[in-house]
Amino acid sequence: MKHRRILSGLAALMLAASLPMSALAREWDIADGDITIVADNDGQKVSQGTENDISDDNPVIIGNSATNTVSIVAEKDRTANVTLSGANIDGSTKGNAAVSTTGEGNVSIELDGDNTLKSGKGHAGLEKKNGGKLTIADEDKNGKLTAEGGKYGAGIGGGDQGAGSGITITGGEIKATGGQYGAGIGGGKGAGSDITISGGEVNATGGTSGAGIGGGYNGNGSDITITDGEVNATGGKYGAGIGGGEYGIGKDIIITGGEVNATGGRFSAGIGGGSRGTGSDITISGGEVNASGGVNGAGIGGGLR
Repeated sequence: MKHRRILSGLAALMLAASLPMSALAREWDIADGDITIVADNDGQKVSQGTENDISDDNPVIIGNSATNTVSIVAEKDRTANVTLSGANIDGSTKGNAAVSTTGEGNVSIELDGDNTLKSGKGHAGLEKKNGGKLTIADEDKNGKLTAEGGKYGAGIGGGDQGAGSGITITGGEIKATGGQYGAGIGGGKGAGSDITISGGEVNATGGTSGAGIGGGYNGNGSDITITDGEVNATGGKYGAGIGGGEYGIGKDIIITGGEVNATGGRFSAGIGGGSRGTGSDITISGGEVNASGGVNGAGIGGGLR
C-alpha cells in the first residue's frame, strides 16, 4: 500500500510539472521593454525583450514606463485576456499609444489597483482598433484606470479618424479624458458607437469638440446603452455629454438604470446632439438621470443648429 502511495504521489508531481505555464498568470514589468500579447489558434502568448512567444493565458502588466508600450492582438474568434495591475504607461513622449488593441477578435482587460495610460498625438489613451469587443472589468472591485488621449484621440476608443465602437465597461473606477477633438469614451475625431456601461464609476470628459461619451469632432454618437453604475459624462466645448461631437448627431441612446449625469458643452445637448447636431431615438426608462445642455443646447435632444 505504501509503495502504491509513493507511485501515486510521483504521478501527481509529474502531471503538475507537465501542465502549461499559462495556467499561472505571470507578471510582466513594462519597464523591461515593449510588451506584445497575441491570442490566436495556438493560445495566448507574450513577447518582451529576448523572451518570445511565452504561453500565458492572463498576463499581468505591472510597472512604470515613459518609453515602452503594450500591443494586444486578438485574432478572429479569439479573446485576449490581460490584467493591468498598477501599470503606469506614458506613450506621449514618443507619440505612441500607451496600450493598443488590434485584430478581429475580442479583448478583455481586468483592472487591479491604480493604472494610468497616457498617449501621444493621434492616439487614444487606451486605443481600440480590434474588430471585436473591448471589455473593461473589475471583478475584485479594486481597480482604477485613468486614460488620457493625445490630440485627435479619445481617452478610451479611437485614435485620429478612428471610430470608437464595441466598448463595454462592467466595473472599475474609470477616468477617461479625450484629447483635442476626441471623445472621453468613443471616437477620436470620429464616430463613437456600440458603447455599453453596466457598472462601475465612469467619468468621461471630451476634448474640444468631443462628447463625453460618443463621437469626437464631426462624429456621431450612437448605440450607447447605460444599464447601471455611476456615470458622469461631460462634453468638451461644442460636444454633447452623451451623444455627438461637434456637427455630430446623437441617436439610439438608451438608459435603463444607474446614476447618470450628462453635461453638454457650448451649444450642445446633455444627451443627444453636439453643436449643430440633432438628437433622436433617446430612451430613458430607469435610473436617476440629470441632463444639462450647454449654452443654447437642450438637456435632451439637439444642439444649436
